[in-house]
Amino acid sequence: MRTALVTGGAGGIGRGICERLAREVDVVFVADLDPYAAAGELGPWARPLELDITSPESREAAAEDTGGVDILVNCAGVLKDARVGALDPELFRRLLAINLLGPLALTRLLLEPMARRGGGAVVNIASRAWLGTFGSTAYSSAKGGLVGATRALALEVAPQGITVNCVAPGFVATRMTDGLPGKIRERTLEAIPVGRAGKPSDVAEAVAYLSGASYVTGQVLVVCGGRSIGDPYRQPAGKDS
Repeated sequence: MRTALVTGGAGGIGRGICERLAREVDVVFVADLDPYAAAGELGPWARPLELDITSPESREAAAEDTGGVDILVNCAGVLKDARVGALDPELFRRLLAINLLGPLALTRLLLEPMARRGGGAVVNIASRAWLGTFGSTAYSSAKGGLVGATRALALEVAPQGITVNCVAPGFVATRMTDGLPGKIRERTLEAIPVGRAGKPSDVAEAVAYLSGASYVTGQVLVVCGGRSIGDPYRQPAGKDS
């Protein structure tokens, strides 16, 4: 029986990933602080798994409860930041704990069982912000660290048949991004070449690909509608430059 674990599985992107991976595996562990309602709304393949990614005890219990998985998707994360002069050190520590340190610690617990199962895939959800985003030093640092760790770990575990890759989403329409101020949301959408916000399913398709691509490892797949190509401010259609 093939299984997957998705942290942050009750959220917008996480839930989309769970639904997509259900086509590839028999059981998807929906891991979150409160996964029960979300898992109940999904199919019979969904298994709720209570997880606080910042807690060593919670991570160990979750790893033990799964009995090992074939696919691990580190999707749990938090987006909150400030310009460096106003950045609260406690917020910085929280961002690192949730977006970087917790996912790496959980991965460490699941690598040996994954190797015993004959290999598998780890897909880390980073962000286009790892390239740098104004006023987002802490968040960009955490996601950039996740990218670097992904590339280094891929080299380490490749002999065990385990791939490690990143998906770096751009602007994706979720409850989290719905809370952005209107002007910021408008400017962000104008800067996306394909002319729309991303959907959780866009990210989920990338995750599904990397979870089965046994000859792809240590890579970062940016799912951003073209925003990371160059000039972030797209000229509106029909207007002269």
